[in-house]
Amino acid sequence: MTAPPVIPVTVIGGYLGAGKTTCLNALLAAEHGLRLAVLVNDFGAVNIDAGLIADHGGDTIALTNGCVCCAIADDLGTALQAQVGRGRPPDRIVVEASGVADPARVMRLAGNWPGCRPGGTAVLADAATVRARAADKFVGRLVVQQMQAADLLVLNKLDLLAAEEPAELRDWVQAQAGPAEVVETRFARVDPARLLGAGGAEPIAPPGKAEQKEDPGHGLSSVVWRPTRPVDPAAFRRLLADRPEIHRAKGVVATGAGLQRIDWSGGRLGLSAAPRGPARVVLIGPFDAVAGQALLRVLDACVQAGLSVPGTAV
Repeated sequence: MTAPPVIPVTVIGGYLGAGKTTCLNALLAAEHGLRLAVLVNDFGAVNIDAGLIADHGGDTIALTNGCVCCAIADDLGTALQAQVGRGRPPDRIVVEASGVADPARVMRLAGNWPGCRPGGTAVLADAATVRARAADKFVGRLVVQQMQAADLLVLNKLDLLAAEEPAELRDWVQAQAGPAEVVETRFARVDPARLLGAGGAEPIAPPGKAEQKEDPGHGLSSVVWRPTRPVDPAAFRRLLADRPEIHRAKGVVATGAGLQRIDWSGGRLGLSAAPRGPARVVLIGPFDAVAGQALLRVLDACVQAGLSVPGTAV
């Protein structure tokens, strides 16, 4: 009897806003000839080209190129087992680690799962913010850990730097990442062969129940804001810029132009059309429960005071 295949697992990690989802979008659309199973916490955030989607059912999106995109939900182990147990298993499993997870820990779990083996860890770093994040008293240790876990470190968003900055930054990043290969890119465009071909050492920790959770000790938490009126994107950008404790904001808001997907990181606000609601924004930063509730009150007050679009209602 033929032994079942052992599937290589690639982990893609990096701090909030580094470009992981953009990287996955490009990987799913690329002509690499591999049948991939991409496991993500929320595939609603992965803007897959509608022309690639063959079927959308429950927690799985099947693509015309043979790839699938699956939601991890609360249990990475369940998602891995579903792929290993398929009648025709994928050629490779790609796991997107949470922006506040240690990719090495995710690989120890996923790479040791029965029927899987380590296939390398790629870590993305935002060239414009990575040094500041690494020096941050709350998340600096986590950011450095993420870089140290890399077999391939992708120094992304180089278009945001001045011409003389990349060389010095690359040297600094290489010092953090040790023996990892460092590649420089814009818009998270990485050659799939390079991304999926990164070598990975065999984990030494024993397998266990594979759950992808936030790594303890980073001091971050999240709050969810549900705006009750359409907001002005320019005013929202100014509000976020005035509150540096907000490391990341992601979600959907109603605007005068309709529903918009918002993506705030590194002092930049990205906007794109959202197909559906509800209006909801997740904000991540080093705030405790009291500070989180205070932030929600500020946002609600700003909506009433002029952040919202005049004369509109949700």
